[in-house]
Amino acid sequence: MNISKAKLEELFVEELARLEPTAGFMRLVKDRVIHAWRELKTDAVQRIAEIERRQKAIREKLDRLDQAFLFERTIDIDTYDRHATSCARSSRSCRWTRHSSELEEMDVEGILAFAERVLPSASNLWVQSSFAQKQRLQQVFSPEGVRFDGKSWLEPGQPCRFSTV
Repeated sequence: MNISKAKLEELFVEELARLEPTAGFMRLVKDRVIHAWRELKTDAVQRIAEIERRQKAIREKLDRLDQAFLFERTIDIDTYDRHATSCARSSRSCRWTRHSSELEEMDVEGILAFAERVLPSASNLWVQSSFAQKQRLQQVFSPEGVRFDGKSWLEPGQPCRFSTV
């Protein structure tokens, strides 16, 4: 099947326009994403608070250990080393857990505001873009690529045969 480049591009713009989300849909998506993001942040804050409590308990244990060994002389060096090593391991574990619990600070609302502006006007954005910008947009809109069988756009994995003229 042969189809002109201009016609193929026109059909692609029509397909983008057909797929553009409505403002209501975008508001719904934004609300759900912000809600989920806030829940993640709340959970992360709670995990970090628990980790900080554990770290404080470890520091207090080390202080008592130092007191018993250095000042009261109620424990020997082997006991001190064994407990100090255990506390150091626990402290490293807490730091690692805290690091993995901290969420990357992202401007989720800013990203969503950008998506609200771009996605509902994807076809206009495509028409106004340079060739290089279109290549990048195509990767965003359809990372698997787009295929056309001469009548309709195909899902990834469906076979197609066409050429442009």
